Amino acid sequence: MNKNMSVVNIDTMNEDNRKKIEEQSFEEAVLALTEKLELANSLLKTILETTHEFLVFGLDREYRYLSFNNRHQAMAKEQWGADIAIGTRILDIIDDNEERENLKLFFDRVLAGEQFSSLEQYEGKNGGVVIGKNHWAPIKDRNGEIIGIVCFIQDVTENKNFIKDMLKEKNSLDQNLESLSFYDQLTGVYNRKFYEEELARMDEEQYYPLSIIFMNINGMSRINNEYGHAVGDILMRKAAQVLKCGVRGDDVVARYEGDEFVVLMPRTEGAKVERALERFKKNMDEVKVQSIKLSVSFGFSSKYDETDKIDDVITMAQRQLERQKEIDYI
Repeated sequence: MNKNMSVVNIDTMNEDNRKKIEEQSFEEAVLALTEKLELANSLLKTILETTHEFLVFGLDREYRYLSFNNRHQAMAKEQWGADIAIGTRILDIIDDNEERENLKLFFDRVLAGEQFSSLEQYEGKNGGVVIGKNHWAPIKDRNGEIIGIVCFIQDVTENKNFIKDMLKEKNSLDQNLESLSFYDQLTGVYNRKFYEEELARMDEEQYYPLSIIFMNINGMSRINNEYGHAVGDILMRKAAQVLKCGVRGDDVVARYEGDEFVVLMPRTEGAKVERALERFKKNMDEVKVQSIKLSVSFGFSSKYDETDKIDDVITMAQRQLERQKEIDYI
């Protein structure tokens, strides 16, 4: 054997060994990744199935199931008569047009970036009414892009008596599902009835200092007259969105009436409210529709203990709002 052939054989053997090592490393990496995925899936399944108080499901942007627990699977069979599986499109299994459209409305709000809760009416196994509190949130990837929806449904039938009263009123007045959910249909924030219920609930020592903010959109009548109600509605929705994005989880944002909104901030003293107002104002200043710049005014007051009357606190906040409107808008 000559010298050149010896060198070629050695190089070939080294190359073969290198390929075998690479293939072995790749197989080990795939095996390790598979084990991690199986562990993650097992952990997710365990979490979903041990949340006994909740029905849980997740959807992608096309409304197809990404995951669900056994309780939601049983509910889908009972309520919609469907045997769901991963990949099933939820809107395709709901026959009732009104229910389907209302759910799609909620789905689209989450896919637009909102995180909120709603109250829904379901029919129980024995034909009774079950009230579910739905907790909605978007699913995001590592880049912050919204790739789906997750929903946790909690049975609150027994511990929310005022919800039952709302159901009776809803049935007697033949209201739509949005009123049942305590949401203002135009802006997506809570309506006044929900605010009043929450105000009564929070008027307790554990929530003091309880601060109340009133906000008014200046010049709305003029905007509606000059540019049309469609433009005015867009401004209303944008203003409501700024409020919703600027509050904490325990705070309540509601449309009080017309172009006026109210925010309940439990356990929040005046200094923190003022800092919140600064954030609100800064973000409101960035809102513009066509050539119209959003103009708003705020007023607030706080209840620090049981000696303060909540009606007086509300009156003080509204008076401050009126004084501020005279400064902000002529």
